[in-house]
Amino acid sequence: MDLNAELPRPLPFLNGVYVAVDAIPGSFLVVDGPYCVFTKAEMQYGHNIRCRLIPPLGRAAVVHTAVRTGMEEVTSLSSDRVAAVAGVFDRVCAYPEAEVVFATSFDFHELLNFPLAAVAAEAGRRAGRLVCPIPSASLSGDWLEGYSRTCAALARGLPLSRGRGRRDTVAVVGYLYDRDEPDHRANLAELKRLLAGLGLKLSSVWLSGSGPADLRKVASASALLSLPYARDAARVLGRRLSARVVEVDLPLGLTATESFVRAVAGALGKEAQAERFLGREVPAAVRDTKEHVVRVVSGRTAVLSVCDPHLRRGLLNLASDLGLETASEPDGPRLPEADARPLVIGSGRPAAGQAAGAGSVPAGIAVPFGYPNYEDHPVVERPFLGFAGWRSLVEELAGRILREEAAEENRR
Repeated sequence: MDLNAELPRPLPFLNGVYVAVDAIPGSFLVVDGPYCVFTKAEMQYGHNIRCRLIPPLGRAAVVHTAVRTGMEEVTSLSSDRVAAVAGVFDRVCAYPEAEVVFATSFDFHELLNFPLAAVAAEAGRRAGRLVCPIPSASLSGDWLEGYSRTCAALARGLPLSRGRGRRDTVAVVGYLYDRDEPDHRANLAELKRLLAGLGLKLSSVWLSGSGPADLRKVASASALLSLPYARDAARVLGRRLSARVVEVDLPLGLTATESFVRAVAGALGKEAQAERFLGREVPAAVRDTKEHVVRVVSGRTAVLSVCDPHLRRGLLNLASDLGLETASEPDGPRLPEADARPLVIGSGRPAAGQAAGAGSVPAGIAVPFGYPNYEDHPVVERPFLGFAGWRSLVEELAGRILREEAAEENRR
């Protein structure tokens, strides 16, 4: 199945770069582009309630190179801009809190063949700062490419000590830490717990809301577990550290979590530990959620409205575990008319033509999920990965269904 064929329109390259930079405290991003590169950070500000890109107080972590905030003229772009852009990098590299400075280009700036990487690197040498140029793909790449390239740039540039890998110590590379909120922090705790069940210690997660000092702990891992959001970074780190790279998929849903545990165990010789661990975890997860699934969730239709093919694959696995039928949404959901209350999972909504009305399909039960998500900001831990995530998602879906049904009954 081509998961990309039915995705909503992808988000731009810079969105993913912003997500990655936001996930690394102590990092700054200089974008060779106009003032609107700053305003684009507002999407991340709405998605992450603890966003550090454009804080209410203090310095913004996203900086543009425009001379003025108005519309840039073509003549200004074709003139010698080296000194002006170098001045921007000198200013950012002088920030005492700047541990790493990233650099990339806006769309039409990418066409000018401006020596951005060289200018940035020279400024870094003058200031003694780590500078990581990100090869721009603003004209062709999507947000996931932006996230991946940012991770790869850091993997190439971050100083690391080679050959320090410890036995039974692993790192995760390629986690999409798109916001610093309890859902993602709970995911990290669950990943650590799953690996501990195999007798493995987790030294570092790329990315995880931790700064460069914590990210350097990847050097203590003898194996790198590569998640789909930064495969290139995992390969770069594997070569630099002489560490084994094990590619795994997201443990989203009951079956996928079992597969994740078995894949890690099979690659690292932990099969016996895996079977003992799964022998406890799977029955407990089923026992805790069986009635919710059977009585409330299963048998419905789910519309997957996400712009992330990796998350979409995980949601398809989850839907199968839950007994849900799935419907695609390329230009608005195609829903079976018999299903009066489908679940709409993701950041989108049913198209206007699908809203309730004469001869139309009733609007679905909205379940905000994925990136971007402006509607749901948890205060308590609410994972969506692993066995803990399975329980949390079952509770969330069942709760939304029951609340919507109660509201519908009250409207009658």
